[in-house]
Amino acid sequence: MSAWLVPLEAIVRKRGGDDPRTIGGKAARLVWLKRHGFDVPEAVVLPAEAFGRAARDLPASCEPRALLRASTNRAGSMRAAEARQRILAISFPEGLLADLDALWATVGARSPWGLAVRSSATCEDGALVSMAGLADTVLGVRGPSELADAVRQVWASLASERALAYLAAHGVRDVGMGVVLQRMVQARAAGVMFTRAPDARARGVGGADERIVNVGLGLGAPVVNGVTTPDVLRIDSRGRLVEVAIAHKARATVVREGRVQEVDVEAPDMPALGREQIAQLTAIAARLEKLEPVGWDVEFACDEERTWIVQARRDTGRGFPAGGNAETVWSNVNVGEALPGVATPFTWSVAGAFSEAGFRRAFAALGCRVPRNARLVGNVHGRIYLNLTHFMRIAAQVPFLDPRTLVELGGGWGGDELATQVQGISRRGFYLRLPLTASRLLREQLKLDDEVAVFDAFADKQWRAQSALDLAILPDEGVARRLRDIQALLERTGNVMLTCASSTLGTHITLKAMLERVAPADAEHLTQSLTSGIRNVESARPGIGIMHVAALARREPEARIVIESESIEGLDAIPEGPTRRALQSFLERYGDRAVREAELSTPRWKEDARPVLRMLRAALRTDAETVDGTVARAKAQATAEMARLLPRLNIIEQTIVRHLVARAQRAARLRERMRSWVTRVLGMLREAALDADRRLLRGDPELGADWSALAASGSELANVRSAFFLTIDELVAALRAPRADLAPLVRARRAEFARDLARPDPPATFVGAPPPIVLPPSGGAVLRGLPASPGIVEGRARVILREDEMDALQPGEILVVHTTDVGWTPLFLVAAGVVSELGGPLSHAAVVAREFGVPSVVNVMGATRAIRPGDVLRVDGDRGTVERIR
Repeated sequence: MSAWLVPLEAIVRKRGGDDPRTIGGKAARLVWLKRHGFDVPEAVVLPAEAFGRAARDLPASCEPRALLRASTNRAGSMRAAEARQRILAISFPEGLLADLDALWATVGARSPWGLAVRSSATCEDGALVSMAGLADTVLGVRGPSELADAVRQVWASLASERALAYLAAHGVRDVGMGVVLQRMVQARAAGVMFTRAPDARARGVGGADERIVNVGLGLGAPVVNGVTTPDVLRIDSRGRLVEVAIAHKARATVVREGRVQEVDVEAPDMPALGREQIAQLTAIAARLEKLEPVGWDVEFACDEERTWIVQARRDTGRGFPAGGNAETVWSNVNVGEALPGVATPFTWSVAGAFSEAGFRRAFAALGCRVPRNARLVGNVHGRIYLNLTHFMRIAAQVPFLDPRTLVELGGGWGGDELATQVQGISRRGFYLRLPLTASRLLREQLKLDDEVAVFDAFADKQWRAQSALDLAILPDEGVARRLRDIQALLERTGNVMLTCASSTLGTHITLKAMLERVAPADAEHLTQSLTSGIRNVESARPGIGIMHVAALARREPEARIVIESESIEGLDAIPEGPTRRALQSFLERYGDRAVREAELSTPRWKEDARPVLRMLRAALRTDAETVDGTVARAKAQATAEMARLLPRLNIIEQTIVRHLVARAQRAARLRERMRSWVTRVLGMLREAALDADRRLLRGDPELGADWSALAASGSELANVRSAFFLTIDELVAALRAPRADLAPLVRARRAEFARDLARPDPPATFVGAPPPIVLPPSGGAVLRGLPASPGIVEGRARVILREDEMDALQPGEILVVHTTDVGWTPLFLVAAGVVSELGGPLSHAAVVAREFGVPSVVNVMGATRAIRPGDVLRVDGDRGTVERIR
């Protein structure tokens, strides 16, 4: 056909033409599939030599070999970003543009949906390295110029920080990039099939003899990338359906008029696959495993006649998160409540270091030795996860500290497996250090109230100074110093909070152990009940404040009418009076709060009051006596539980229990006070970062052009300013030594951030590597989690996934959410009960739920997918179950 492009059929016929080092791993696998008689769409291959020829014009520092060497040092990210920009504008070797013209005139003319341009790196889809999800695919490409741009985009995806770090970690020292240009199937349905279910230890996933299929209507890319919710099928080896979850598919992604676009679906609740397609997929899986008896990851597309294999790879080489291996247990059920979803690079550089250092200090304070190479916190697809294996191996140095107990209190699972992993851990060093450790811990606990009081005074002075400071008058070096000062304040805040948290955990475990002597099957429920109704919990005050504003608005009809208008976006429209003044006072006190407040790119309530107004609208529907009634009820329940318990104890046990309950309540109160200070300090850090962003924009107008383009397109990424795509070290360095080449780095990081946002959340807990899919909970009537706040209640479900839906909650409904950080807790006083997919019994939101006396169950995996809006639920906060009544 041409000098550069080789038809896939020609490679199939040619002996020895399928060397991955020449055409790339993906292309080589397509040749293999074609030779074995599988249906593969017509395609041509652009060998890796074309990329190698074009790359000769790159500076030596931007060549793949140099980028891989630099991937582990600080300069690597800047060099990768520079290389990406240069590759996107690179000149093609002679003859390639003419070949692309000829390709479109022939293959393109036979492809109404255009062409798919796919990566085929020389190490891709191999036995040890898959690069799954790391390199780009461009769909629906039409015309020679679009083909040229798509080829450059695929080449440039090699120069991403994550891809380079992944390859370097797998020992790859050099890499080339072939490209597959494939006719697009006119797909009525498409998706991905795993011929062997992922690790059964990842809860919600079937056994190894089952096929798992994720499929949607139209193109398969949204399913593969996790952008849409697919149908999920479990199929046995004979093609029989074991389980199926049909997603509501209001829209489908197709190619129309030469563009990839979304269209309305006529029957959104119909399954994407019929019996014939299921039978075809079953036959494909059987043939693949007969040829090579391993698990396969198969991307497929179904037209009106057959099922095509778009690409396939052996299910190996996905890689483990940094710091882990095949046996490592990872979990974000607790840390994920504080920082749910994908973190920006700026947030990750602060929160990751903060968490890692904080856990190390906490263990050292307990007298444990922490190995230098232990990674306690990991980054999984941009989400923060805790390395439970390392965590528990260190904690196991403390005698009588059962890993199962710690894991359950944190909301995770895998305690039995972790218990086997920590066997044989030596406690000799702990016993040798015990006298010093015990005396130090005793002094810390005796001084805890004083330490928090001293910190209160110090932090309040720092906060008032920040509030009075005009950052704009500072020189760049002054803002850089301010960032470092706030980071140091955050570290100090975290140290005090961890001391309070350790006291909370230790007291909870001790009280539970005491109660197990009289009520072994009910100790956790008793512990939570006795410690409910804590007065003056800082994290509960925003919710009480919202209710007080609602009480004022009920007595001020003009203000209430304005607030209940969904068009209101700020306080300016509210007439002057008690309600407006109360809201202003609320924002002055709690303005640093927000949903996902640990994510530093998130606007705070004082910047965007719309979330507060939505919660206020929901609060206006409640009874005026809700606050006093719920808090009083929680305290009364705790008192009644104590009265029932005391007759079962002797006088010494009664004294100990009373002391432990008081101590647990005091420790929780202090911890929540320190949590509020963490929020304030994060707000200070955001203010400094935003000022730094304005300075960067002044020095590099190209950053502003990118942001303006995003805002004009309506992208939600327009809300994330450029500074948040830099680490705090990079931002400080840029202020101290201004440079005008940050735009490529920001652009590359923004692209990776967008890709992580498009991925489905990994399981809350998994072993080794996150499985490629997670099945929704089984279709039974009962979902199980962990009890977080006692009580039993029934009501209709209100599933809320975004903060702009907050005002949809009606009094008496069950609030069902992915996670409940403190920014959600004002809704607890409106809801009859709370169900959350993340969190543990000692989480901040659980403490608030117990303060309000709202039955709550956390760690209910897949709750937002399994529960439909309007389902009638029975939430049992005593046993940790959620039952769908109808």
